[in-house]
Amino acid sequence: MAATQVNGNAAAEQEKKVWWMSALLMGCSGLTWVLSIPLLVYTLAGSIQPHMGWPCAVCTAVAMFSVLVQVDQRIAAATVLVVSSCSALAARAGTALLLALVATWMTSLNARLRVCQPSKKLLSFQYWGYSGYHKRSELLGALETIRRGRSFFACHPHGILSVGWISNVVWGRKFHEVVGKCFYLVDPTLRNKGLLAKFFLDAYEGPHGGLRDTRGKTLDSLMEQGESLCMIPGAYQEATRFTHGCERVALRNRKGFVKYCLRHGYRLHPVYTFGESETYFTLGGFDKFRLWLNTKGIPTVAFWGLPWCPLLPRRHLEMLTFVGPPLELPRISAPTPQEVDEWHSKYITALTDLFNKHKAEAGKPDAVLEVF
Repeated sequence: MAATQVNGNAAAEQEKKVWWMSALLMGCSGLTWVLSIPLLVYTLAGSIQPHMGWPCAVCTAVAMFSVLVQVDQRIAAATVLVVSSCSALAARAGTALLLALVATWMTSLNARLRVCQPSKKLLSFQYWGYSGYHKRSELLGALETIRRGRSFFACHPHGILSVGWISNVVWGRKFHEVVGKCFYLVDPTLRNKGLLAKFFLDAYEGPHGGLRDTRGKTLDSLMEQGESLCMIPGAYQEATRFTHGCERVALRNRKGFVKYCLRHGYRLHPVYTFGESETYFTLGGFDKFRLWLNTKGIPTVAFWGLPWCPLLPRRHLEMLTFVGPPLELPRISAPTPQEVDEWHSKYITALTDLFNKHKAEAGKPDAVLEVF
């Protein structure tokens, strides 16, 4: 009896240690994805604030970032270097100069094609770390229907930080084993101008695939080669509409992925993660303005997860990702709007069917999928 209790305590202690390592990984990756832009704005504002004060400096830094993120990043890096360093030198302020150097270094990351080499060790750690954060993380569904190559996996919902997509799909060992080589698509601003996040993105490359942007020429290039692809069609718009506990997807006006699948004759799998809607709490309001900012590649969500560390998602959740059977799309080189609408409608039906089929298994028998 005593031995059983000792073993139980040891197992609980080991589980606690594992979770803390997972939390550290989740926190570090979250910091690079979420705080890169605020950190850049802070350092840039700090380099020019001796001349105008913090309020005006922050406004100027935000305006500069909004413009520079749209241009060639070599020009952006040069502009930040000149503006920030000249301002700091003119003020003869050591702290401002240090912040100028940091701002220049961060901006220069976007100007580089690659910031680091692929890392198998980091990938193995991420396999283990992301899946160990929650009470349960598992890939389920019609896995036997998956075929390698020429498959498109449309994942929902985006949530705030796409925790389920990260844990069970992009860095999911089982997904990699079943799907094989696959390219995971993210917003062009994040993939190509993600500042500190580029370290995680570039280190990910390997035989399992890699992370690419969602630009049309990228999709065409990969699909012409018959590569399997995976993305979250709802993107920032879905994050903006996020409300804790509500199962929501933004799909009504998101038809581009269907058009590309028709153009190249791909199998289209709906994928849904239960538990994503409970990862964070958010503050709502100003939806139209925030959705407009989304179109500029700027995410706008105020959120918190754990009380003692708002960046980390809520812990005691089951993240269950279900893959649905594919829609076999015909190959139409130039699909008409009517053909896109037809298959887009079929896809929404397939996603809804997948949701309704597995919601009881996921512990949400009364859940209703809202499609915006």
